[in-house]
Amino acid sequence: MAHAVSVCDVLRALDVAARLGPTAVLVRAYDGRRWVVDIVADGRALLGFLPSSVVRELPRLEKQGEKFEGKIGDLYVSAEVVLVRPTLVVVGFGEVAKKVSQVAVAAGFNVVAIGHRSEVAQHSGGLEELGDFLWEGSAVVIANEGGHLSDVDVAELALRRGAGYVALLASQKRAALVIRELERRGIPPAEIDKRLRSPAGLDIGAKTAGEIAVSIVAEVVMYFRGGTGKPMREVKNPRSVALSEGEDLSKYRCEWRPPS
Repeated sequence: MAHAVSVCDVLRALDVAARLGPTAVLVRAYDGRRWVVDIVADGRALLGFLPSSVVRELPRLEKQGEKFEGKIGDLYVSAEVVLVRPTLVVVGFGEVAKKVSQVAVAAGFNVVAIGHRSEVAQHSGGLEELGDFLWEGSAVVIANEGGHLSDVDVAELALRRGAGYVALLASQKRAALVIRELERRGIPPAEIDKRLRSPAGLDIGAKTAGEIAVSIVAEVVMYFRGGTGKPMREVKNPRSVALSEGEDLSKYRCEWRPPS
């Protein structure tokens, strides 16, 4: 049952799970000699380490935080429903890229830092490793202040690999020039319009590197979670709520906890 697994294999499996639903089952199995870890979603083991017989026998776990521990066949199995953390590939060599990685990790993403060193990312590497972390549905942020010679090449590779979200930090003029170059390289205009976000981020008036990172990561969250980008006061206007006479705050207690 022992298999070698790389960080890109695990992140790819998590991205597949993220497209299947907001949660997946994290499974640890022990055969008496060693442990293996797998991710179960849509009734299958995404890393392929668990026998199908074990996957079929797993109790029906549905809600985040539900757990199971016990024997299934010859294996001791520990399983828990977890909120899936999608992967964000951040490509850049300057301060904005570093801030995007930091903010994205704080927001709960698995982060691959390409071109810059990040102490909080799940993996840091050079441009030569980029292709290992690009697959269908990937989310990529290209963040170089003033641009970098590799920007168009990175955007082209991400689009050709099927990345669903590609954000490019750029001015309006540079974004237009990048789009024209991508079209010259044979990327269909419809695909560019659908998947390339440039200039990157939401309009929050960002000026500093940290503020720019917040605006970009906010757009990434919107992409993954299906948000509107509108102010919450517009989406859930408290003025539209009908309050009964005598109703007060005494029965409202904060029971929300951040997902683990």
